[in-house]
Amino acid sequence: MAQGVIFKRSISGARRAARAEANSVGFMARLLIHSTIALAASGCAQSLPTASAFGTPHTLAGPLTQHFYSEWMYSSQPSQNEAVVYKRKKSGFGLTPYETLTSGFSAPMGMVTTPDGRWYIANSGNSTILVYRSTRKGPKGPKATLRDPGEVPVNVAATPNQRLVAVSNRSTAGSGAGSVSVYLDRHDRPSRILTYGNDPIRGEGIAIDSSGNCYWSFNDPDKLTGSIVKFARCNGSGRLFRSGILRAGGLAFDHSGNLYYVDQLLGIFKCSGSSCGIFAPIGIGGLVIPTNINFDNGSPQNLWVADAAGYIEAVNLQGLIAYILDIIGGVTNPPIGIAPAPGG
Repeated sequence: MAQGVIFKRSISGARRAARAEANSVGFMARLLIHSTIALAASGCAQSLPTASAFGTPHTLAGPLTQHFYSEWMYSSQPSQNEAVVYKRKKSGFGLTPYETLTSGFSAPMGMVTTPDGRWYIANSGNSTILVYRSTRKGPKGPKATLRDPGEVPVNVAATPNQRLVAVSNRSTAGSGAGSVSVYLDRHDRPSRILTYGNDPIRGEGIAIDSSGNCYWSFNDPDKLTGSIVKFARCNGSGRLFRSGILRAGGLAFDHSGNLYYVDQLLGIFKCSGSSCGIFAPIGIGGLVIPTNINFDNGSPQNLWVADAAGYIEAVNLQGLIAYILDIIGGVTNPPIGIAPAPGG
C-alpha cells in the first residue's frame, strides 16, 4: 500500500509549508535517518542511526475530522526515566505537552490503556507495572503496582475488564531468556510465567485478542531474527504465528480483530487471520524507527506509533501517516512506549 501524509491545506499553503519544512533542521535530520535506515535494512550498514538532537519541535497536522473519546496521550522516554503526558485535541490529531512524570519511574517502556482509561506502564528498571487512572486533570496514581520479581518487563497488555494482564519480559534480571508474566483477576503477582523454546530470546511486544489469547513478539539473538508466538488462553507452551521478522517490536489489535506488528527495519505489518502484509512501510516522510504501537478508541480508529527517531506518529486505517510530532528530546531521548487514552 502506498505510503503518504494526509494534509488539510490549500495547494499554495502546502507548498509554503513544504518549503519551510525543507529548510528546517528537523526535516534534514529526518531525511538523513531515513537514508541510514534504508542502508541498514539492505545490509549496507550495521547499526541504527545515531543522529544528533533535532531542532525546534514541529507538527505536520492531518485533517481535523476524527473525533476521540478522551484528551490524553501517554508516552515513555526511558533514557531520562520519564513518562510524558500530552493533551490531545478532541476533534483532531494535535498533541500539546501537558506534564512530565518522573517520580517512581525507572526506565519506563511499553504501555497500554483500557477503554475506561486505566494506564499500565512497564517500569523495567524496578520489575514492576504501574497502574494509573486517567482523569480530566491528567493521570492520577499509581493506583496499583503489579510485581514482576526477577524480570525485566518491557511491554504490557490488558483486557477491557482488566481481569487478564500480560507482560512481556525482555529477559530475567540476570539476563536469562525473556518470558510472559500472566496476571489473573487483578492480582498483583503473576499467576504463571510463559516461555518459548530454549534460545535466549528477548521479549518485545504483547497483545491480547478478544478471545483471551496472548500474542508475544521477541527477538532471537542466536538466529538473528524475530518471531511472534500465540499462547492459547494465555497458557501453555505457545505456537509459532509469524517468523522471519528482521527486528520485532510492538503488537496491537484493532476493533476488527486484525493484528498489527512492528518490524523496526521494514515498518508495520497487518495480519488478517494468518495472512500478513506490509501496512505502513518505512519511507521518506513517514516512519523511521517504529518501536511500539497502540490504537485509540476513535471511530474510525487510528494507530499511534512511538518512533525511536524522536517522533510520535498517527497512522489511519489505510496505512497513511495522518500526523507527526517531533518530540522534545529527539533521538537522544526518544519515545519508546505509546498509549492513547482511552485505549482501543
